[in-house]
Amino acid sequence: MISDIITAVLTAVIGNYLISCFVLGLIVAAVKVLRRNGHRSPAEVSGIFVNEFIFYALGVAFTINFVMHSVFGDYAAKTIGWAQSPFQLELAFSSLGFALVCFLVYSRKAQFRAKVGVVVAAVIFGFGAAGGHLYQTIANADYAVNNTGLLLIGDIVINLVGLVFVIWHAIARRREPVHSTDATTPRVTADASR
Repeated sequence: MISDIITAVLTAVIGNYLISCFVLGLIVAAVKVLRRNGHRSPAEVSGIFVNEFIFYALGVAFTINFVMHSVFGDYAAKTIGWAQSPFQLELAFSSLGFALVCFLVYSRKAQFRAKVGVVVAAVIFGFGAAGGHLYQTIANADYAVNNTGLLLIGDIVINLVGLVFVIWHAIARRREPVHSTDATTPRVTADASR
């Protein structure tokens, strides 16, 4: 009984790794925000959510996507309802490139513009993937588990949330004189302002 539950949970977490990475990033961000002592400015809070979104929902997820479409390409193609093709490996290396860029801009000190670029590129990729999955569903009656269902929902919802985080952070940064997530703006202290 317990082993069946554990097996079902592990299968769901691993089988839906894009959503799992996204949720993990939300949890890590929430914990980091709650652990901050003192005043938590909107720019700091939104910056944490943007950073953890980039690291987990994009960086870690794209790394796993690289492994799934390269090492386990036959399995990945089957779960999507497609035949294995050379495009699997191209998708794998595209995912690896995305992951490396995400890890490079994962920092409180990285420029916000770079983070916006990464999120926007991932959103275009995710919405394009969702459109492709919808097309395959309608045109070819492809109802495979990873062509429809949670993967399709994740392609849309995860990317919409990423856009919301970036917009939230952009608005919060405009309202604060010091941008704690912008490498080009030095942090102003009481002594330095005299």
